[in-house]
Amino acid sequence: MSDLSNSAYAPDLHGFIEFLDAEHPDQIIRISKEVNPKFEISGIIERLEKDDRFPLIIFENVKGSNVPLVANMHASFDRLRLALGMTEGDVKAFVTECAARQENPVKPKIVASGPVQEIVTTGDYIDVEALPICTYHELDAGKYITAGLALMRDPDTGINNVGIYRHMVHGKNLLGIQVSETADANIIWKKYEQRCEPCPIAIIIGHHPAVFIGCLAFSSMDSDELHIAGGMLQRPLELVKCKTIPLDVPADAEIVLECVTQPGERLPEAPFGEYPGTYGPQRMNPVLEIKAITRRAKPLYQNAFVGHADNLLLSGLMRTNFIENTVKIACPTVKEVAIPRAGRFRFFCYIAIENMIEGEAKQAAMAAFVADPFLKFVVVVDEDVDVNSDTDVLHAIATRVRGDRDIFMVPYAKGSPLDPASYDPAGGSHLVTKVGIDATRKSNYPDEISVPGADALDLADYIEGYKRP
Repeated sequence: MSDLSNSAYAPDLHGFIEFLDAEHPDQIIRISKEVNPKFEISGIIERLEKDDRFPLIIFENVKGSNVPLVANMHASFDRLRLALGMTEGDVKAFVTECAARQENPVKPKIVASGPVQEIVTTGDYIDVEALPICTYHELDAGKYITAGLALMRDPDTGINNVGIYRHMVHGKNLLGIQVSETADANIIWKKYEQRCEPCPIAIIIGHHPAVFIGCLAFSSMDSDELHIAGGMLQRPLELVKCKTIPLDVPADAEIVLECVTQPGERLPEAPFGEYPGTYGPQRMNPVLEIKAITRRAKPLYQNAFVGHADNLLLSGLMRTNFIENTVKIACPTVKEVAIPRAGRFRFFCYIAIENMIEGEAKQAAMAAFVADPFLKFVVVVDEDVDVNSDTDVLHAIATRVRGDRDIFMVPYAKGSPLDPASYDPAGGSHLVTKVGIDATRKSNYPDEISVPGADALDLADYIEGYKRP
């Protein structure tokens, strides 16, 4: 297991950027030219992405704000691996490391003070629009906070729940929130609504990527994501008590918005460009009243470009381990699970198994659907297929699938309320049709072609100066 516990760099956003500057300067770029938070920042990220470049970007001069903006933090697998102190290893190694740390959570530590409360703003002085909040897509309804870790506490258990939800800016002290019907946070929020009580929510903006990895780990409602974040950091996450609401937040975060929702209060929210690459529909969503803004004296504002690598990659990787563990209960011969980018890191899942018993492939697919409701297509292949290669998986589908017997569908199943192919996308329906595909070789299939000894050949012995790609 990699070790971050004795790192020379502070376990926060400033510390991680300092680490990249010193040891991996190719991972980071700074833009000093003034940029407009409406479309220009997202436009720059999109152009870089089309050139297959995914650097961490610091926009030092954002129009209308004196706070620098950090973007694209989680857009690179290499950077996520470095966040855990891993200097090498493929996706499987990364997922395995995350799983090991998730199984060893570290309890947070309450401290008296921290950098995130160096400046405290309350009352009429609150102005969230002083932050460099972006408008990303042409039809977005307004400015959106997109990388805020929304912290809630279950009023029955006292367990903290953390997730990322979009927050539309309604005014200087008002935000909207879109909480998926399938999210644990929705259950917690509804408990307060049913009791006609305000729901405290702290929005944490800017922190070490290992904290994001921990907070976005797939876990049950009886798991505290702040403990898991400590496990990812391999040290206790230091917390300070909020100034106006009964929650504890990371002491070394950049910015915290202390908020409450009032029972029954709603405002129109969206459209907003979402992770499927389409706009989420407008809904009457809860309203967050900002009671205080606490921040560092010189904070960094962190965002995420939804529907692009920074938003998609991290979520996909953190789903993989939970799905694999669940599927292995139903099908012990599972060898590897992958969540491909081709399915927006949400909708597709590839599973490699040692196909020993007839029906096992379908069993594995059904288990994956149970593990992650957002999955819509699950393809099960033999262990000779590389599940990290869309080409190899498509080859298996093309040559090993008999559609009349190897494909099954589950209509009217629980899915994502943002799925543009749900039964009523405009109404925010979460009901979808799920498709399982058994792309394993059957016993009466012919042998596939192969060349004996080809893999063992070193072409440098035959071609001068040859280097493997």
